[in-house]
Amino acid sequence: MGYAELIRHLQDLPESQQAEVFDFVEQLVQRNQAAQKKVTNLAASILGELMRNPIMVDSFTPLSREEANER
Repeated sequence: MGYAELIRHLQDLPESQQAEVFDFVEQLVQRNQAAQKKVTNLAASILGELMRNPIMVDSFTPLSREEANER
């Protein structure tokens, strides 16, 4: 269903039901905005959590500064 078809269906509804649809859409937008605002900084993000508690890999040896510079 495209936007034009959706609008036609909405126009066929009584005004009280159009208001219900509008209220529902506003509620969805507010919920979506609240979910996006939950992470306000890097420390609160998943990346911040991984930086504080890195995943350890068995038999992993990091390169020394000299080895990394040689590459």
